[in-house]
Amino acid sequence: MSALRHPDEEFVLRAGERFVERLSALVGRYRSEGRDPSALLGPPEELAERALAAQAPDASPWDELIGPFQRTDGVQARLGITRQAVAAKAARRRLLRVFTSDGVALFPVWQFDGGRVTDGLAEVLALFPEDAVDGWTLAGWLCTEDPELEAVPMELIRAGGGEVVRLVARRAAAALAG
Repeated sequence: MSALRHPDEEFVLRAGERFVERLSALVGRYRSEGRDPSALLGPPEELAERALAAQAPDASPWDELIGPFQRTDGVQARLGITRQAVAAKAARRRLLRVFTSDGVALFPVWQFDGGRVTDGLAEVLALFPEDAVDGWTLAGWLCTEDPELEAVPMELIRAGGGEVVRLVARRAAAALAG
């Protein structure tokens, strides 16, 4: 822990304490139900790796352009919903999902405001059918300056300008789909 700067050390300690607290309660519940925690959760080292990968995957070159990203497990934890609910929201374009070349679903973290999807974003996403405009293209449009808006669409949405973004998005969706 000594290699970390003070604010980082505090972050790691607080996160670790909370993780230990929640994991202890879960393991205790499994034991009280007569279930073997290691059979359900796997080896402790692998559990820790999976937990970190779900919330903090390794950086990729895309992180600088339209990332960082979370995997489905991270979105489940963030929104407090099931894996199926995450998939359903993404399929209805109420949540932006991109797929890696090997088929892994990733979700840009900038679309979230704490434990929810940023207000106004789902209405914009819904204008871009997934079968016509892929997630990478849509993420790129949302994160780069649009000449018509003279601003970055996602920044306008965050600032409450979803209505003007929707107007331009209708035209952009038609152009991108065509």
